[in-house]
Amino acid sequence: MRTAAAVVSAALGAGGSASGDQNAGARQQGRAASWTAGRPILAFALSLVMLATGGCQLFETREAAPLPPEPPPESAQSTPEPVPEADLSTAMAHLEAGKGDAARAVLEELAKDAPGSSVVASLLRQIDTPVEQLLPGPYRQVKVDRGESLSLLAARELGDPLMFYALARLNGIEVPARVPVGALLRVPVNAEAAGHQDEPPSEVTVAELESVAEYLARSGQSDQARAMLIDKLGEGAGAESTHALLASLTLEQAAEMRAEGAFVRAIETIDETLEVLGGSPQHLNLVEEREGLRSELLREEALRLRDDGELVEAYKAAQRAVNLDSDSGEAFVLMEELREELVGTLHNAALIAWRDRNVDIAIRTWESLLAAVPDFEPARIYLERARRLRQRLDEP
Repeated sequence: MRTAAAVVSAALGAGGSASGDQNAGARQQGRAASWTAGRPILAFALSLVMLATGGCQLFETREAAPLPPEPPPESAQSTPEPVPEADLSTAMAHLEAGKGDAARAVLEELAKDAPGSSVVASLLRQIDTPVEQLLPGPYRQVKVDRGESLSLLAARELGDPLMFYALARLNGIEVPARVPVGALLRVPVNAEAAGHQDEPPSEVTVAELESVAEYLARSGQSDQARAMLIDKLGEGAGAESTHALLASLTLEQAAEMRAEGAFVRAIETIDETLEVLGGSPQHLNLVEEREGLRSELLREEALRLRDDGELVEAYKAAQRAVNLDSDSGEAFVLMEELREELVGTLHNAALIAWRDRNVDIAIRTWESLLAAVPDFEPARIYLERARRLRQRLDEP
């Protein structure tokens, strides 16, 4: 790098050579001119000096400054795993996903608070006990049908839906929630030798009861979940949250049955639940749902009776359907349609009989019409005429 003096010397030398060939008389004038003309050059030279000096200092500073440390790779910046929430639902969700270690961590926390819990103890044994000891042979094969879960198979084959994880381990299923349809599974021939018959009996807490019921419903065993809750509530166990859970499961089942057209089964399901709910806040919701189902059942009956030509009975059924569920637009429309059909059919039939002098037939027809539609005034007027005529004809 050139020094600052060299840069200045080169710049001034270039300015001085411009007046080297002039005469002595003109030299003074030339020096003045050279100085004037050289001022921009000098300014430029000083700028170069400053730039050169600063550039050297900047370069030297950059070379002397230490490099910042490289950031650690992303893999080294991992966030700590969240602490699992210690509840039974979380533990069973981990087991369904095949995460035995995560489930164990939750269950061990639960065991500290409830050391006598048979549910927690059973799930822990399914994780840590050799599976052949839990489910000893000999074995037979069962096929997984569509809609079946390991929990459902465990309930049917082992008598305990919570043994699903042991059944998954026995059959090498890594994710119990994803059992393939059509798979052939090994199950113990002697179901009584499987499970947890060596466990000491213990009371199931409300939280455990509700968690197991939710799990059963989630795994396609809503009937079993409801039956378990109904039994426990009938024994005086459970809490207000248990009543709410039972009502919720019942309404979900009733809705599914309603969609399938199984109105009678849905009504029976609600009645079973109402027997143990008592005066809980959920009672009214279930009653309203049951009345809606009864209304739907009566509407179907009215349609069937109309097809059979039984217009009077069809109209009465439609009226009862509307009385049970006044918000049912379909029932109301059907009632109005049947009213028009009934009035038109019976009134016309009575008028034909009256015209043909079949007074008795006319009277019976108008009486039937007014029994079903008492506010149809034309039928009342004609019936009075027909009765007066009948009286005159009966006079001696």
